[in-house]
Amino acid sequence: MVRAAAFGESSGTRSAGRRRCPWLRSAAILGALAVLIGSALTAGPGGDAVADEPCTLARTGIHHSLGVDSWDESYRRPDGTVTAVMLFLSFPDADPVADPGDLAAEYFPATSEFFHRASYGAVRLEPHVVPRWARMPGTSRSYGISRDWDPRLRSAYLRDALAAVGPLVDAGAHDIVYLVADPDAPGVDSDATKVVNFERPVEVGGAEISRLVTVFERRSPDRNVLAHETGHLFDLPDLYNRPEGDIGDWDTHVGDWDVMGSQFGLAPELLGWHKWKLGWLGPEVIDCVRGAGTSRHTLEPLGAPLDREYPAGDTRMAVVPLGTHEALVAEARTRTGNDATACTEGVLLYRVRSDVASGEGPVEVLDGHPGPGACHGSSVHPRLADAPLGAGEGFHLVDEGVRVEVGDRTASGGWHLKIVIDPPGRTPAGPEHRD
Repeated sequence: MVRAAAFGESSGTRSAGRRRCPWLRSAAILGALAVLIGSALTAGPGGDAVADEPCTLARTGIHHSLGVDSWDESYRRPDGTVTAVMLFLSFPDADPVADPGDLAAEYFPATSEFFHRASYGAVRLEPHVVPRWARMPGTSRSYGISRDWDPRLRSAYLRDALAAVGPLVDAGAHDIVYLVADPDAPGVDSDATKVVNFERPVEVGGAEISRLVTVFERRSPDRNVLAHETGHLFDLPDLYNRPEGDIGDWDTHVGDWDVMGSQFGLAPELLGWHKWKLGWLGPEVIDCVRGAGTSRHTLEPLGAPLDREYPAGDTRMAVVPLGTHEALVAEARTRTGNDATACTEGVLLYRVRSDVASGEGPVEVLDGHPGPGACHGSSVHPRLADAPLGAGEGFHLVDEGVRVEVGDRTASGGWHLKIVIDPPGRTPAGPEHRD
């Protein structure tokens, strides 16, 4: 029997409210976001803070840790050509209406283009479509397909599915396997789309695989759903948080700002930290800020093309370590590439933790504009849709003694940035340091 270990990696229609992450500490907007920084940030090197090689966070044993000091070799590194095979499953209680080729066109080339843009051309996701239906022995309803799938029924589905597609594919020739269920079958539930991680590798078409994607999307599928699931195959975590009883807001941690938070997001570009973990950004484009004092940086838009041969001087992230497993990250987000439909532009700030598991809040976007939010009706979480800071605005992490101030915009569309780290033991004072 196929045995599968579910790690909560699921997509599908999601709605409503999560508890705030327990490690989110108090922070305050500097001077009601009216600090006028202007051209002062365009000056030369500043202060005593050290801005040099990137500060990695240590990988921990939790699922999809965001540590960047090493790579989990059980996952495929996302570089070069990544081959995927897409297979289609039908059921005896429904004659397929859709053509497999038409279904594949709903996912590709869009998913390949997403990763090509996100990786600055480092990844070529190459899909191979098997354009025929493989018949399952049981009806679609008999498998009880759902987000919270009974393990015995899920195992039966996987066992039957792998037996059905085995003769059709040489799984060893591909890095990724997508199993697409007939979207018109009555028992198909789009909430059940997810990555399945096997406790032990299973054999498919003469090769062993450790994980695959089960796709149960209705037509048309959720936007970017396959990009989200493919991200899990590259060891990226869920950035949403499932609320108690599924009632509430799922998107309070990162809002629109990463496809691993929501496949519906207006700004689905992968966060710079994810790009670092995946090897698409390296030390030459990351400023690490350590020690008390002031440092100045120029952030180029995260989604803009990157000259991978000559990246020096093209800074995409500024990182302030806050502990062994925690860091503050600043990156410039603009309506570029995968973020073409972003609600707002500016310098996005977020905390990242390498000791917080997938789905439990490993990333928390900091809200640069507390209040009513923006893009109501189109944003997955309007409160964070306007989270980025613009020129003349700042943010203060009071407990950590870190201030970030945004200066003028650059000719290339980025922003100048000043980061001030208070000396240890300094006591915040004055109206700017409110909780």
